[in-house]
Amino acid sequence: MRLDVADARGIRRPRHPLRLFGKQGRELLFDALAAAGWLGYASQYVVRLRRGGGVVDLGLLLFVTLLAALFLLRHPPRRSGAAWESLLGLVGTFLPVLVVRPAAGGFPWLGAPIQVFALAGMVAATLALGRSFGIAPADRGLRTSGPYRWVRHPLYAAELAFYMGFLVANPAWRNLAGLGLHTAIQIFRIHREELILEGYAAYARRVRFRLIPFIW
Repeated sequence: MRLDVADARGIRRPRHPLRLFGKQGRELLFDALAAAGWLGYASQYVVRLRRGGGVVDLGLLLFVTLLAALFLLRHPPRRSGAAWESLLGLVGTFLPVLVVRPAAGGFPWLGAPIQVFALAGMVAATLALGRSFGIAPADRGLRTSGPYRWVRHPLYAAELAFYMGFLVANPAWRNLAGLGLHTAIQIFRIHREELILEGYAAYARRVRFRLIPFIW
């Protein structure tokens, strides 16, 4: 429904809806709510740090806060995937959070440095994505700079390394199964995203490897 307003001369003119960061209406509302949700999620790491948390908690706080900002700032999509792909994106993102648990018998002295290194990669890849960031498959503009010059999906690669570090520190069959399923979902997401992005074929010819240089 379009609402009209009258100017000083009594002439009725259309009232334009609020537009922010190139978005308006439902899209702006959804991204604002998503940003608020990620900020709420980030607050748990503030609590952990106040209780004596370590470098990994600090890195996760910075990373999740960055995600919250990019949800608000990101470009509207030129093209989006199906609804089930959006659901799959959410499952792939939050499955490890819901499934993996701390376990004894690991090597935290090794796992923690792997996670810190991976977090640095996650932040670098997310900053390179910038306003093209998203969880559900969508075309918000192809990014080819930064770590995207070396592999086509550096954020997924860094996330995989992060959870591998967690598994090294917390070895358990439950964690192995959960992260195995997470990896399978991420690989499927990679293939779906590649079908949506405009100009991806030429980029794939320049950058051969998806996740791991010289392997895949």
